[in-house]
Amino acid sequence: MQALTGSKNGSFRAALPEPGAIGRGPTGRIETIVVAALLLAYAIVEFVLTLGHGPWLDEAQAWLQATTLSGPLDALILPGEGHPPLWYWLLRLLSLGLDFNQARWVTLPIAIANAYLLARLLRGQVLPLAMMLFSFPLLQFWGYHFRPYGIVLACMTGAMLLDRANRPAAGTWLLALACGFHFFAGFLFAFWLVWQWQKGTRINMLAGPAVLALVFGALALISGLGNQSVGVAEGGLAEAIVRNLAWIGMVDALRTPITALATLALLVFALRRTPLILATLLALIALFSVATAAVYGKYLWHAAFMTMLCFMAFALTGFEKRKDLLFALLMTPQVVFGLVAVHHRLTNPAWQQPDLYAVIARDAGEAFSPEKRLVAWPDLAGVTMAAEHNVWLINGNGGQALGPVQWRTRQEERIDPVLRDLPVPYWLVCGDCRPVLGFLDQNGRSAHFLADAQNVDNGHFYAFRIE
Repeated sequence: MQALTGSKNGSFRAALPEPGAIGRGPTGRIETIVVAALLLAYAIVEFVLTLGHGPWLDEAQAWLQATTLSGPLDALILPGEGHPPLWYWLLRLLSLGLDFNQARWVTLPIAIANAYLLARLLRGQVLPLAMMLFSFPLLQFWGYHFRPYGIVLACMTGAMLLDRANRPAAGTWLLALACGFHFFAGFLFAFWLVWQWQKGTRINMLAGPAVLALVFGALALISGLGNQSVGVAEGGLAEAIVRNLAWIGMVDALRTPITALATLALLVFALRRTPLILATLLALIALFSVATAAVYGKYLWHAAFMTMLCFMAFALTGFEKRKDLLFALLMTPQVVFGLVAVHHRLTNPAWQQPDLYAVIARDAGEAFSPEKRLVAWPDLAGVTMAAEHNVWLINGNGGQALGPVQWRTRQEERIDPVLRDLPVPYWLVCGDCRPVLGFLDQNGRSAHFLADAQNVDNGHFYAFRIE
C-alpha cells in the first residue's frame, strides 16, 4: 500500500489496513455453509432464550419510567437514571401499541439482525464471527434482553460497514446516535474518532456527530445527579479497578491482577503494529475501569463495552497475521461463560416458575385491588410485577404507589408504617424478607406463605398473605 493515498473528500489516509481488510477475500462454499449454520444456530438459541426469559429489574424499570414520563424536561433529562433519552423515547413509542410483554420481543429481531451484520462485516473470518456470536454479551444482555445494548451494537457494526463502503461521515453519525441509547457508547465513539482522524477523515465531517454525542453525554450526566445508588464499588477503589481491568475473566475467581496483566499483554502483542490505535484502546479501557470503579462498579453487561472496544480495534486494523487466533484467545472465557449461562437459563426457564401475581390474585379473589392491597418490599421486588401485569402496587419503602424506582429519594432499608396500618388481609411480595417479616411480627401481624419464584437475574422472591 502506498504510504499516503488520496481520498474522495480530499483528505489523506495514513498507511493503515483498509476497512475492507475486515474479512478480505472471497468466501468459499464451505465458509458460506459454516457461516449460515452459525447464524441459524444463534437465531434458534436466541429465540429459545427469549421464550424462557423472566424479565428483570432494569427491563421493567426503563419501561415504567418511559411510560410515566410527565413532561418534556423529564423526557430529556430522565429523573435520577443517569442515561441518555433515546431508549426511553423508543419505549414510549412502543407503548402506544404494545404492552410490556409484547414489546420486549422487539430485541429478538435486533439480535438476529446484528448477527447478520457481523457476518457481513467479518466476511470470510469464521473464527472471529463464532467467538462474537457465542460470547456472553451477544448470547445474553446484548442479545435478547430488553435493553438498548443491541441497538448500540447495531450502530457500531453499521458504522464499520459504512466506513468500509467509504462513507465515514454516515458511520460517524450512526455511532453518535448510539450515544443517545447508552452513556458508555461514548467510549466506542471516542475510539472511532481517533480511527477516523488517523486514516484522514476531515475534521469538519466529524464535528457535527461529536457535538451530538457530547449533548447525549451531558444529558446522561445531568440525569444521574442525585442518584443515591452510586458510589465507590465494594472492596475499595484500587481493588475494583484491577477487577475491571480483568474483565475477560468473567467470574470473580478469575478477575485477578494476573488476568488483568495477561489481558493487557495480549492486546499489546496483537496491536503492536498500530501504536496509536493500541494506545487509544488501552487509554479508554483504563479510563472505563477507573470511572466505573469510582461510580458504582461494573456489571457484566457493562463490561461488554470493553469487549466491543477490543473488537473494533481488531476488526478495523484487520484480522490478518494470526490476529484472529489472538482475538479468539481474548474471547474464550466469554464464550465459555456464555455457553454455561445458556445452559443455566435453559434448565431454569421462567415457565417453570409460578407467577407470583397470579398466585396472589387467586388467593385474594375477584375483588382484589393491587393498588390498595398489594405491598412490595423492598420496592425493587415489585417493579417487574408492575410492568408485566400493568398494575400499581404499594411501595413498602415509602408508602406511595409503586411505579419506577425514584433513585434520588429512595430509602432502601426503610419499612413504611403502611405495612403496620393497612387493613388486613393484604398481600406482600418481598425479596430479602427477613426485615419486613420481623417488622410485621413485632406489630402483631402474621404472614402466611403462598409461593416463591426464582428470577435468574434478580434472585428469589416470595408472596405472603398478611393477616
